[in-house]
Order: sequence, then C-alpha cells, then structure tokens
Amino acid sequence: MAKKQIKPYITIDSEYFIPEKTSDVFMEVEFEYQVKKWQGALPKFLEKQGLDLTDEEFDSLLEENYELLHPDNREAWILESDAKWADKTSATYKVLAALYSGDWECRVCGPVPQVNPQPAARLRDLKKRGYIIGSRRRSCGTCGQKTMHDILVMLPSIEARFEHGNELRKPMSEVLKKRIKSVLGYREVCFNVVRSEVELLVDHKFPSQRWNEPESDNPNDMSVADIIKKFQLLSNQTNMWKSRYCDTCFKTGKRGDYMGLKWYYQGDENWAGQTAFDENGCVGCPGYDLELWKAKFLEAGEKKA
Repeated sequence: MAKKQIKPYITIDSEYFIPEKTSDVFMEVEFEYQVKKWQGALPKFLEKQGLDLTDEEFDSLLEENYELLHPDNREAWILESDAKWADKTSATYKVLAALYSGDWECRVCGPVPQVNPQPAARLRDLKKRGYIIGSRRRSCGTCGQKTMHDILVMLPSIEARFEHGNELRKPMSEVLKKRIKSVLGYREVCFNVVRSEVELLVDHKFPSQRWNEPESDNPNDMSVADIIKKFQLLSNQTNMWKSRYCDTCFKTGKRGDYMGLKWYYQGDENWAGQTAFDENGCVGCPGYDLELWKAKFLEAGEKKA
C-alpha cells in the first residue's frame, strides 16, 4: 500500500482500514522517535467510544498524537491504566496486559493467545471501557503466517466529537446485523454483487457525519420496511469511498458522485439541507441510497431514449 510522508518523522498509509467484524476505522502510521520507531495505527471512527473524525480532523491530530505516543510516556500510561483495575486476575485484564507492549501482537504466537486463545469478547469489553484497540491481518515476522494482530493504542481518553458521545449511535446486535444482511440479500449495493456475510458492512444511509441527535433504536425485530429505509450493504472499500465523500460534503457542501457520474435524481451537486443535520439534504446523492440512485439513473436514461 502506498505511503505518504507528512513530516520527516510521520508517515501514514494512503488508505484507511476497517478491522474485521467492526465498524471502526483506522489508519496505519509510522512515528519515528530517537529511541525507536512505532509502527501502529490511529483511529478515525470508533463506535464504542463515540469518536467520528473527518479526514481533516484526523490529519490535524497527527502531531498531537505523535507527542502523546512518545515511548517516554508508555510507563506512565500503563500505571494510570492499571489504577483503574481492582481485579487484575480477570480474563479481560489479562488480555489488556498482554497488549501493553503497544505494538502489533500476533494472535497465534504472541502474548495474547497465552492468556486467552479466543480473545474477541475480551477485546470488545476493553473497547467498551474506553481502550483503543486496532485489529488487522498482517504477516507475522515470528511465526511466518498472515494472522490477525491486535494493537493497543496508548492515547488518553477520547473526547467524543458529539455532545451525546456514543449515545448517538445506538447498539446493534449481531443477531440484527445478520438479519439485515439476509433481508438485503447479502448484496453489496455499489457493485451489485452477492458477498459472504463477513465481507459486508451494514451502512446507515444517512451518514453519521450529519447526526446531531441519537439515532432511532435498532431492535432485533426491526421491520423489513425500516431495514430497507435505514440501511444498505457495503464492503470495506466502498464504505470508505462513501465516508470520504460524506466527509468532504460535510465540510464543503459539495456532494459526491458515483464513479465519476455527477448526476442526482433530486437537486444537484450542492448539498441543500435546511441545516447541516437535515437528512433531506442527502436525498438524491448516490451515497445516500445507491440502489435507488441507480434505479432513477436508468429510468432517466430510458425516458431520453
């Protein structure tokens, strides 16, 4: 993957990544210090912590995060973290302590499987407690396999961008996620192809960049009509495509396109909501409801024929 050098001591990937089975968004970064080089990841979107940064906000925090993640701060960060745990014999704490290196740790040969061979539930618990943990498949220099790796990002508690914090995004059970994918036919809407369950992400049609109040509840028995109205299915890659367009639109008021086609079945490229949080301003944009956008596009073409 292409790299971008922001400063002589800061290098970042050109693309974000989404850890498997999550909605979180990270970017791999490389921070060079006098004593060592840290090859880690920084968060852009964290569902459990209510963090939701635009591209510009992410970039503006790079220097600050560089200072916060200096190796000299690691010991104090761990001491502060440990002070929050009354029971250091718990399974969740043991997984946390196994990640105290602050580096990518392999789930096959690293310290995590030594304390818990199936740590997914414990990692979720840690995220709920405010810890920032990125996960990604990487080639392991020790066991030689391409395995899932986890990294504990030793940043302070994050102040949510929204007043309501993570209350804005209501919980969604795995049962409901599976049901949504089934209702929507396991079809990735951008390329109109059926994909496996693990390759699909449940996307809110109305982008969270424009939320200013909590979303409606996501009950397991949500009606089919509400599922179709509220969600669409994307892949990691197409979800990032939409996210970038929505970030840009929120900042500039210019809506995105679909593979270069600047066509909108309602309005034009100028976002036209009554306020910055008006969902009506998204109607007509391909990213808002791509299946409907494509149907309207074909309908318009037929009328001209």
